Amino acid sequence: MSFNPFPIGTQLHVETCFGDTIIGEVVTYEHSVKMLILRSPNKDSQTIVNLDFCKNLEIIREAKAAETLSEQPTRLNLTRLDQRLRQTVEQREQLLRSRNENATPRGIQLYNVLSKHFGNSELSWKQNDIMVLQQVTIAPPYRTCDVSSKKPLPKLVSYVQRLVDKFNAQNVEVQEPGQNE
Repeated sequence: MSFNPFPIGTQLHVETCFGDTIIGEVVTYEHSVKMLILRSPNKDSQTIVNLDFCKNLEIIREAKAAETLSEQPTRLNLTRLDQRLRQTVEQREQLLRSRNENATPRGIQLYNVLSKHFGNSELSWKQNDIMVLQQVTIAPPYRTCDVSSKKPLPKLVSYVQRLVDKFNAQNVEVQEPGQNE
């Protein structure tokens, strides 16, 4: 039997390097990846803690002796953790791609709407212009008449114009009550 520094049932007080404080009971510990799952005493939720990002860890109450525990520790699903990590990294990359310090808030909103239709990988910024599939350009102030293409792509241009028109119609409805006050 291998040494387990955090037996099941041990209550811990963990402070992360991000300033979060977590108090909970150990559900399982995976030594190979330094991951700890804690069950919160106040909630029925579980929290995954990466010990590489812990600033302080205190044992509040030691667990019962290991031989008195009847249940086996739950193994971490590393595949699922990898998927969650990849998904989070992709979301952060998409958020970074949508940022443009030169663009107006309206341009950023339109970019986000278009990313739902085309996917963020198919959109890019060229200064203040939004590029769709590297073929269609939407210039500020991002109206239907500002959609253009260097190549004859009538179906794509028409589709982008409809999306821009719909976006502008929704934004006018939202902005009008504020303008009338």
